[in-house]
Amino acid sequence: MVSLKRVAAVAAVSMIGLSACSGTDSAAPAVPGEPKAGGLLADAPVAAAADILPGSTMEKIKKRGELIVGGSLDAPLLSQQNPVSGEVEGFDADMGKALAKYIIGEPKVKIVNSASETREALLANGTVDVVFQTYTITPERAEQVSFAGPYYSSGLSIAVKKDTTGITKPEDLNGKTVIAGANTPAIPAIKKAAPQAKIVTFGSDPECVQALKQDRGVAYVQDETLLVADAQKDPSIQVVGKPFTSDPYGIGLKHGDDQFKKFVNDWLTKTQSSGLWQRIWKNSLGTVVQGEAPAPPQIGSVPGS
Repeated sequence: MVSLKRVAAVAAVSMIGLSACSGTDSAAPAVPGEPKAGGLLADAPVAAAADILPGSTMEKIKKRGELIVGGSLDAPLLSQQNPVSGEVEGFDADMGKALAKYIIGEPKVKIVNSASETREALLANGTVDVVFQTYTITPERAEQVSFAGPYYSSGLSIAVKKDTTGITKPEDLNGKTVIAGANTPAIPAIKKAAPQAKIVTFGSDPECVQALKQDRGVAYVQDETLLVADAQKDPSIQVVGKPFTSDPYGIGLKHGDDQFKKFVNDWLTKTQSSGLWQRIWKNSLGTVVQGEAPAPPQIGSVPGS
């Protein structure tokens, strides 16, 4: 989990909108996510030929020559399209590129901009191979998709407009109108922590932030990782208190493809043990958070993974 105590005084970082555990319209066209050669992924592991089993999802991806990723284009530090280069950058984006290199031998990906309401369908119908999109693992979601990982852990926090008083912890949300992303774990978490809160939902993080600024709710509950980036971009909002949940992010896969799940978990193990996971973190989230990279969560350690 990224703790607010570790957030550095941030150098200026240009940030366009941010996806709230979701993207914007899933019907938006796919865009290339291939990075420039070398650099971060130069020494990324590549699977042995024997690991690309005949007839497997891995073989299909390798023959296609690109990994199709359900993700975001507007999530700073996580998966954001650079307006100059067109490259998609950030922690989730680079993890997707690293997986592509492991399968194909090159970090070739195509990002399909997805929404929290459509991720399961995109996996089920084969539109995307994987989802890297701050996709919190829950037992309910695991009934519809498979999850490799977890590959990162965050937690829900509260954002309010600057100078708002009286809200420092989730219990303070009782009796108030609270904003949350549609189909995100924030909804049941708010109901549990503040049963008397009225919840209003919006489809993307930029919409949620705008609703907060328009006083359509007095607080916005979302992953701390995302809210910190929101607050960096827009000084009119602030994050208060500490995270009150632990939310493990998983790599979404088509339900029932146990062969591909094992393959992705094996890749994730190699990525962590080689130090690549830590370098990807330092190159993205670590640019605004003090200290060394956190220890990655144990693979298979949460229900649904």
